Amino acid sequence: MATKLKAEYKKAITEDFAFAAKMMKENVPFDAKLFYFSSTFGTVSRILNAAFDSHLALIYMLLTTVHSNVLGRVVAMKGGEQSFPLKEDFFDRLGAEIEELAARLKNDADTGDVLEKIALLAFATTGNGYYLLQKGMFTI
Repeated sequence: MATKLKAEYKKAITEDFAFAAKMMKENVPFDAKLFYFSSTFGTVSRILNAAFDSHLALIYMLLTTVHSNVLGRVVAMKGGEQSFPLKEDFFDRLGAEIEELAARLKNDADTGDVLEKIALLAFATTGNGYYLLQKGMFTI
């Protein structure tokens, strides 16, 4: 799945996603990393308001769902729940996929496999996802 965006929107996504990914790699608490991740769907939302595209709507929905799932894990961990961890490199990996997504959008390339990787990273932060990851049903 690919979408064709105007150059100005490609520039906004590329720059904003790169900044978010950079900040997610900083040595800050998980909730701060999640804050920077939230800028990704904020950027997509602003572009949707100016130039609706159904593929961007899909990306927006995926990114907001990822944020919601990861937020649930971060809040649970801060509350002392430790049944399964959020790996230290989680946000580095998520940031790398965000950068790849921006590159694909910039080049009007297919984003399906990148969106799948992002979804699986987030799925692994849920109870069932972590269970299936441990069983070897999927890898991230």
